[in-house]
Amino acid sequence: MFVISWLSLAVMAILWAVTSPIGASMDEPSHYIKAASVVRGQLVGEPGARAQDRVVTVPETVALTFNVHCLAFRADVTADCIQPFGSASKDVEVTTAAGLYNPTYYVLVGWPSLLDVGGSALYFMRFASAILCSLFFAISITFLSRLPRPTLPVLAAIAVITPTTVFLSGSVNPNAFEIATTAAFFAGLLYAVSTVHTRSSRLWTAAALAVSGALLAHARGLSMLWLGIAVVVVAISVGVGHFVRVMVRPPFVIAVALVTVSLVLAGIWTLKTNSLPAVGEYPGAGSTFGEGFLTMLSSTVDYMRQAVGVFGWLDSFAPTWVLVMYYALLCVVVVYGLLFARPSRSWAALWVALASFLFVPPLVQASTVTVSGYVWQGRYTLPLIVILVVMAAVVGSTRFAELPWRDAKRVVIFVLVVTSLGQLVSAVTNLKRYVVGASASWGEYFSAPRWSPPFFNAPAWFVVCGIVVVMYLGAGLAVTLLRDKKKVTA
Repeated sequence: MFVISWLSLAVMAILWAVTSPIGASMDEPSHYIKAASVVRGQLVGEPGARAQDRVVTVPETVALTFNVHCLAFRADVTADCIQPFGSASKDVEVTTAAGLYNPTYYVLVGWPSLLDVGGSALYFMRFASAILCSLFFAISITFLSRLPRPTLPVLAAIAVITPTTVFLSGSVNPNAFEIATTAAFFAGLLYAVSTVHTRSSRLWTAAALAVSGALLAHARGLSMLWLGIAVVVVAISVGVGHFVRVMVRPPFVIAVALVTVSLVLAGIWTLKTNSLPAVGEYPGAGSTFGEGFLTMLSSTVDYMRQAVGVFGWLDSFAPTWVLVMYYALLCVVVVYGLLFARPSRSWAALWVALASFLFVPPLVQASTVTVSGYVWQGRYTLPLIVILVVMAAVVGSTRFAELPWRDAKRVVIFVLVVTSLGQLVSAVTNLKRYVVGASASWGEYFSAPRWSPPFFNAPAWFVVCGIVVVMYLGAGLAVTLLRDKKKVTA
């Protein structure tokens, strides 16, 4: 299951990495520059014009990823406007707005920029991110598949890996890394406290918790908060006493110690660099705490749209029906857990997860809105969405397990087919935006393409997208259905 999940998710993310122009992800040029500078020993860089800016020296190919600004926020400007990225052997000074960010993710994806492969290193950096993020998503699915009643949690995990999440995985951007490590850490905690372990399973579970938790702490400035919420929700779901008893046993206590040390180091980095407040000034600066909280709370649905199907520089959108379909799937899982599960500790934990999803982002944004304005985006909420939806699936899994096997199988097939269709339509719609522009017709896409990703022409990439998503669907069916009847309905 782990290998199938990892390969299918990695191929999907790499598909997005290749079919999106270099730099065509929100703030991706800054992340490219940060990654290339970190692996060259420039952990922060020199101060720039703004509080968040840092000046570093990187290859010209990396610095010129800012050429993507010719199409950023302009949905009908095609990717043929992007100028060449220059020479990989020439170093230049450039400013990045990500200079103060924790360097851990950037080390893991920046190393291809050291290879003597010219401009191809830009794609290899994306591939490194795609493979890394897919690894942790696969770990989360594997943990959930080993719960006493796994089918609904595994389905929820697949559904919560939205098109936006896969797109971010195929970009140089720490958001997907944060989402993936949150998913792996949360699923690992659920598995650790709800299952009787063999010595081998304890070791592997503790190792996965240590790695995912330690890396999550360093993913982004707010990642420590998501880690804390994951711990609280799981502890409530099984009882704090039981949770503590499990976590103080070897080898889990070693994982706890390593994650704690990582949290301390991440906290020191954040305090020393002052990276959380140094985000710049955006519309809404000067608003009061109360105004910021209410504005954010009322915009929850808008942020959900970004979390499901908004790509590029927030200028490329999945079709409305794809958004509605994902809203329906995710909301059904949550409502099913809230309304139809029997009251229990895990049910109480679900309410905590729901409260966190609704109120933590408004509280975080309101605390800085007076100075920074509104900087929040839907992708920042995705770790909380993962915790909420997976917890709801775990809570609802008892009732779901009571369904006849034939009915359960129908639900599985339906969810996998519609999510795969949503992934396909999102990928090809995003591709069309860069080939002929968002408002152009599909006829123009096939008859008069203005840009094509590498390797194939634009019409051929349409076919490639279809093949990859069919493989993704097949992998999903293999993960959830190619087991005996007992496991499907357990």
